[in-house]
Amino acid sequence: MAADLVENDGPDRPLLSHPFDGWPASGLFDLVFAPLAKWDALHYLAISLEGYSGGGPDLPMDATRAAFFPLYPGAVHLLSGFGASPGLVLIAAVAFSLACFFAALVLLHRLAAVELGARYARPALMLLAFFPTAFFFGIPYTESLFLLLAVAAFLSAREGRWAVAGIVLALASATRVPGLLLVVPVALLYLYGPRADREQVEGRGAWPRYRIGPEAAWLLLAPLGILAFSAYLHFAQGDALAWKDAQELFGRQTIDPVTGIWAGVREAGAGFWELVSGSYDDGPAFAHLNVAQLGVVALAVVAGIGVLRLLPVAYGTWVLVSLLPTFVSQPVDNPLYSSSRFIVVLFPIFLWLAVVCERRGITTTVVALFATGMAALTAQFALWSFVA
Repeated sequence: MAADLVENDGPDRPLLSHPFDGWPASGLFDLVFAPLAKWDALHYLAISLEGYSGGGPDLPMDATRAAFFPLYPGAVHLLSGFGASPGLVLIAAVAFSLACFFAALVLLHRLAAVELGARYARPALMLLAFFPTAFFFGIPYTESLFLLLAVAAFLSAREGRWAVAGIVLALASATRVPGLLLVVPVALLYLYGPRADREQVEGRGAWPRYRIGPEAAWLLLAPLGILAFSAYLHFAQGDALAWKDAQELFGRQTIDPVTGIWAGVREAGAGFWELVSGSYDDGPAFAHLNVAQLGVVALAVVAGIGVLRLLPVAYGTWVLVSLLPTFVSQPVDNPLYSSSRFIVVLFPIFLWLAVVCERRGITTTVVALFATGMAALTAQFALWSFVA
């Protein structure tokens, strides 16, 4: 069935336009849901509706679809009655994102109470839920699903449920490429804890505090998601690494992390000068984005260091290791492209921020500032302005 996709009059990108034609109150449905179908959401919706091969002149995104991993669009495909209609796909995508976000908040509250105490659990959730780019948790993107899997992986490891942790790791690597990195903090929890399933070995210094047992084999499931997707692409398209090759269509190049860090600083500096001087090479939006993305990355680095001091080593390591893809896979002109969206799923940042804000009595103020920023970015996103 061909998707009801047409070209938008603004940006030259496909838009899920009027997917509720023929529905009762179709205008109301369009008003509520259609503004959420922007940018990468279009790819996920098209995959949910048509699959990776796609078809037809109304779906000019086939070459780029392999960049989008299958767990999220696959779940939406099932929930929408196997892609019964564009309208059902869009509604199912939004509902699935919101359900994943709610489940992630429930698990995060439980995890925060274990690690920090009940006093900081609610502030951590508020700071996360109202972060400026947190609106991605409620639209057809993978942020809410990935957040749920990350929190579930930590909680499962913390409680010593290694079979669950291994399955969650496999699902994470079927959601996005950086999902494979989630095995690093889970392995650290296995080796250094804290763990609820066994007592640690005392007096081992830097050596692992827990002996390796047969349950560690569950962590070997981590790459299963990405391997399964690669196998599918091999048989369906003849290229097992099509997901990697597709990144080039988005202007991304692979570089070393030192060069990537310098590129982010350089372009942010140039963007700041353009904003001050009023002379823009690519318009004020890109200058603003380069400055803002560097600010968010700097916050993540500071928070990661703070998390290392506050929580078990696995939490801070997860924040810092998750920044690596930001530095090694970059577009030329906007090196830190989308980093503020990728960083919002790094929940240890908000555990640390909750402690910082609560101790200074500024949680309500910070949440209000975050909410204001989120409202502004949500409006820009709905109007086809790229925000992350």
